[in-house]
Amino acid sequence: MKPEFKRFNDLKQEDINLDFHIHTNYTDGHSTPEEMVNKAIQLKLNAIAFTEHVNKTSEWFDEFSERINSLKKNKNIEVFLGIEAKALDFSGSLDATEEMIKKSDLVVGVVHRYPDGNGGLIPIQDVKEIGMEKTAETEFRLAMGILDNGNVDVLGHPFGVYSKFFTQLPEDYMRKLMKKAVEKNIAIEVNTKYLLENKKFFRLLGEINPCVSIGSDAHHIDEIAKDFDIIKEEIKK
Repeated sequence: MKPEFKRFNDLKQEDINLDFHIHTNYTDGHSTPEEMVNKAIQLKLNAIAFTEHVNKTSEWFDEFSERINSLKKNKNIEVFLGIEAKALDFSGSLDATEEMIKKSDLVVGVVHRYPDGNGGLIPIQDVKEIGMEKTAETEFRLAMGILDNGNVDVLGHPFGVYSKFFTQLPEDYMRKLMKKAVEKNIAIEVNTKYLLENKKFFRLLGEINPCVSIGSDAHHIDEIAKDFDIIKEEIKK
C-alpha cells in the first residue's frame, strides 16, 4: 500500500507527524529498523517509511524487505517499505531492479551523482569544479528525468548534491521541477537535512502547491523527525 501525500497548502501542523526518509544499518545508518520504529513511537509519529539506499546489486534487499514488512504488524505506527534510488542518466533510469521497485510501497528518486559523459559518474568531490550554474543545470536535468520515470513516488531532496557546494537556491529550476511534479502527481520532498534557502523554498511550495513528502534523512534514532519545527513554523505562516 502506498502512502498518500497532501498538497503543501493543505498541510496543518498536526500533519507533520511522519518521517518518510529513514536509513538503517543495512546501509550507512547506525540503528536497526526495530530501534527506528521504537523511537518513532516514542516521538508519537503516526507513520514512518524506510527508504534505504539501493543499487541494482543490493543483494540484501530481500532480507530487508521481509524485515520491514514484519514491522508493519505494529499497531502503534504505520510502517512503509521504501527505497531511495539514484538517477543513472538524464532519462530518469534508476539504480534499482524492477523487483525492488515492485516490492516497495514508496520509491524515492534522487540525484546523488552526475554522469561523466562516458558511462560513468563524476566523483562527488569534483562537482564544485563544474561551477554553480553548470551544477544547477546538471542536477535540474537529472531531476526532470526522474520525474519522467513512471515508478517514482517522490523526488527526494531536490538540489541536494548542489546544496553541498552552493548556497543559492536555483529558483527558476526549482519552480519548473515543482510544476512538473504537479503534472506527474509526484511528491516533492521537504527534507530537513537538505533545506536550501528555506524562505525561498517554502515560498515556491506555497506558489506551486505540489504534493509533499516530509523526511529527515535520519541515519540514527536521534535524527528521526529532526528539525521538523522548521516545517511547522512555515505552515503556521
